[in-house]
Amino acid sequence: MLKEESGYIRDLSTGNHKAFDYLFLQYYPKVNYFIQHIVKSREAAKDLSQDIFEKIWINREQISQVESFNSYIFRMAKNSALNYLEHLQIKSEYETSYQYHDNKLSIEEEIDIRDLELLIKLVVESMPAQRKKIFKLSREQYLKNKEIADMLNISEKTVKNHLTLALKEIREAILVALLIFFHFN
Repeated sequence: MLKEESGYIRDLSTGNHKAFDYLFLQYYPKVNYFIQHIVKSREAAKDLSQDIFEKIWINREQISQVESFNSYIFRMAKNSALNYLEHLQIKSEYETSYQYHDNKLSIEEEIDIRDLELLIKLVVESMPAQRKKIFKLSREQYLKNKEIADMLNISEKTVKNHLTLALKEIREAILVALLIFFHFN
């Protein structure tokens, strides 16, 4: 049997498909079972086993230098399974880390958004009555400039001017807040 197998290995190294088929039929079920026992996944074991035989075919010219094909293929199977498990571990750690940082950023962003909304609210409340009313109609009730002008019996140009001034005040307040933030951090 060993002598016969060494003949198949020699023939495989010359590119003989029948020799490859023989070795595949002899070893694939054992290799697949071995890997499946390690990785605990039928699909992963199937993929890894096929990859091993693909590598054997690609590197067939060097296979004749192998003293024990059985040891060689099971060493490949063990390394392949352990690499797969290591990859899963790294992937799991990355996903856990990513989720942690993603959640952490979301909380920080949520706080920043609330702070910004509060700042805008304070700026709007400190505006002159007419400007505050126009800004709220525009931004909270989503009315168009013409609708606001008609409602308040003023020109569209006056509405536009009040909105421009309101946005300018808000931008200035945000700029000051950012300068203070960066100055103290």
